[in-house]
Amino acid sequence: MTPDERRDLLRRVNDRMWNEGDLDACDELFASNCSFHDPSFPVDGVAGLKEQIRELRAAYPDLHMDLHEILVDGDLTAARWTMGATSRGEFRGIPATGKSYVMTGMECEKWEGDRVVETWINYDLFGALQQTGVIPETVARESTS
Repeated sequence: MTPDERRDLLRRVNDRMWNEGDLDACDELFASNCSFHDPSFPVDGVAGLKEQIRELRAAYPDLHMDLHEILVDGDLTAARWTMGATSRGEFRGIPATGKSYVMTGMECEKWEGDRVVETWINYDLFGALQQTGVIPETVARESTS
């Protein structure tokens, strides 16, 4: 698979999964034995990813992800993205607030052939929780000295 084909597949499938809620698209990108490393919400294989997407889209029905740069180096890809949505329902213990958020994130995938076999993800969950009012905004204090 060429670097351009990997970029195209990653962009196309992410759009279908996150923006359209097409859970079957997961099977086009991820190997059945794929490992997911998410620091905030454990994901148990492709079935776990499908469940996470389903739950997120139920709680945040206007969820939208934009992939920005996608870098390819051999069997690795890295992507920078922005995701936004409005909190309309509970998600894994996080209450609905009716407020919107926009957060940034990055991911790295390891490929074998035309499928991702391992993926690592980091994103600004803290900022999203602040924007939706789940945790209070921090206030910068001016120095009095």
